[in-house]
Amino acid sequence: MAAAARPRPYRRILTSALHRRFVHASALALLVCYLVAFLIGNKSSFLWAWFPIGGCGIRTVLLFVCSLVVFVLRVGQIHIGSRTTASPFGTLKYLIPLDIIQTFGWYIFSAWWFSEIYKWSSPTEAHLEWVKRGRPHERASLNERPIYLYTCNLLLAIVQSIVHLYCDFDRVPIPVAKRAAGTADQRTHPVEPVSKRIQVALPSLIKDGFTRSAVVATICPVAYTFLLRRPAWSFTMYFAKLFWDFPRSASSPPGLIPPIGPGLFLRTMFSGGLLVLCWQTANLFFSAFLSKEPLKRGQPLTAEAKDPNGSLLTGLTAKKETVKTFAFWELCFISQRFPDRRKEIFNDIDRAGGPMWSQILQSATEVIKGISTRIDEQKNPPSGLKSTQAEQTQPVLQTLPRLTEPPKQGNIFAPSPTATSRQQRIGEAFSSTAKSYGQSADWTPTARAKARDVLDRASTAVLTPERKQRLLASSQELKLLTSPSTCTPENLNPLIAQILRSPVGRLFRQTYDRRLSGIVLGAPHANLCPIVDAIEALTRLLIASLQEDQYGKVQADVPDVVRLFTNTIMTLEPFINGGLAAHWTDVNFPPSNNPKAQAEARRVPDVDLVLDTLKSSLKELLSTFNLYFKDIGVVGKDLRLAKEAVGLIEEVF
Repeated sequence: MAAAARPRPYRRILTSALHRRFVHASALALLVCYLVAFLIGNKSSFLWAWFPIGGCGIRTVLLFVCSLVVFVLRVGQIHIGSRTTASPFGTLKYLIPLDIIQTFGWYIFSAWWFSEIYKWSSPTEAHLEWVKRGRPHERASLNERPIYLYTCNLLLAIVQSIVHLYCDFDRVPIPVAKRAAGTADQRTHPVEPVSKRIQVALPSLIKDGFTRSAVVATICPVAYTFLLRRPAWSFTMYFAKLFWDFPRSASSPPGLIPPIGPGLFLRTMFSGGLLVLCWQTANLFFSAFLSKEPLKRGQPLTAEAKDPNGSLLTGLTAKKETVKTFAFWELCFISQRFPDRRKEIFNDIDRAGGPMWSQILQSATEVIKGISTRIDEQKNPPSGLKSTQAEQTQPVLQTLPRLTEPPKQGNIFAPSPTATSRQQRIGEAFSSTAKSYGQSADWTPTARAKARDVLDRASTAVLTPERKQRLLASSQELKLLTSPSTCTPENLNPLIAQILRSPVGRLFRQTYDRRLSGIVLGAPHANLCPIVDAIEALTRLLIASLQEDQYGKVQADVPDVVRLFTNTIMTLEPFINGGLAAHWTDVNFPPSNNPKAQAEARRVPDVDLVLDTLKSSLKELLSTFNLYFKDIGVVGKDLRLAKEAVGLIEEVF
């Protein structure tokens, strides 16, 4: 039996497949490096300029290191889903310092390595040697031209690192779309061929690379002259002194203006464009090949394993995002295209831990239930968090200092003792006077009117009506700012709103779409692919079980799946249509007086895709099992709620 053999972990099967794809991506990156090696080489001999066995081949192998470091960086920080943190600045909480250091470190190393090869490959007319020899009677002097070239490329590496982190180049994009029912294309992941993807993306990629290089080459002369010149000169001089003897006057760069002419400017822009080309193509090839379908020779990845079902289960229950995503993707393929593997799943009933179908159902249910769980946590925070928030918001009562003695314990109707001392007689006289004022019928309104009149006359004498209005408006704005719970994008201070609309404020804006995606799809990265694949796999397997389940055990779980889809739809749809309020920093969210624009702003494509997939899948289940509702137990309230969830309450199946 399959249960007797120990299944091979899905992680190893996936690693083996990704290794082959990595080799293909490296071959294309090597081809790009060969082109770059030809462009930076000496063109005095046409044959040796492109002949692989020679200087061009050596430069190609050395330049491949620039692309290889990008592959190493991508492998170490790979993930599938898009970022769903509440704001771009909030992403820093999930980017551990090691990821940031690795990104900057690898790009800076790659830029330095490229600069070394470019300087070595340049002709003597470029004057990129480190030291100017001068005449025999003159001492050597440091050449500033290569220092500027290295500085420009290192600055380009810093810019590329920032773009890499901000644009999330570490993500492997896997397209997800609603399955087109009733057509020949039944795919939920419409992945185009690698050649077509590269052909479409390559022109814009080359354009962006040379544009970025031109921008950095334009900014670099100013930054180098006023900020980086002396540190770069001192750093280079420190190492140059180990090999050459320089005069003491060479410790500072000569002249006030560095020798940056048009020729050097064009050279730095050209070399920077080729460097960015190596980086961008490496990222493109890595994403294009690693996002291919989990197939090998037209069959699922686990088809060649000794225990295909067991290996697939290890992937469905994996903790790592990449492994779990590809495992559910493969399960979705099996449910759609491979009837033989579906029969194996239905017939595998003697496995340790339960039948294969039951374990698949459990894994998929956990992924789908995560939507409702996260929404419930957002609506009803844990009790511990509630008590903490209540303690923080509850005001601390400060008692006033005691001015009199505490009330006496005893008969309050007994006559007060006769005053004996002078102090007691004065107190008794004051008490009787106060009582006469306090017991009068019109004392309270009269006193209030007098106090209000005095306050109005004082404020009129000190403040003009315009100042009064300004003071009142300022107090109201201060109250809103000190009470974030009552602050909304509509009543936000105009100055703060303008700051939030700026490029800097964009980093701190918690937009509605990111917050909704983080709650529904999970954070810090969206689990869109596993969720859609889990819904689609359960639907396809249940429908196929009518013809392929020879034991008839799968149909018993149809009511549970129907209830699961129904409850998820009834939890998700109201939450999308108004269950989440806009954050006060989301200044671009439409105001409440424009309900149509608000309804459009609440439509998040990825979240709508999950909802549409749930509804279409539930509708297919109801249509397929219409004749067997009483036999399988889908009756009464469950059936009525399911029809309401998909909008078919008036239709007859």
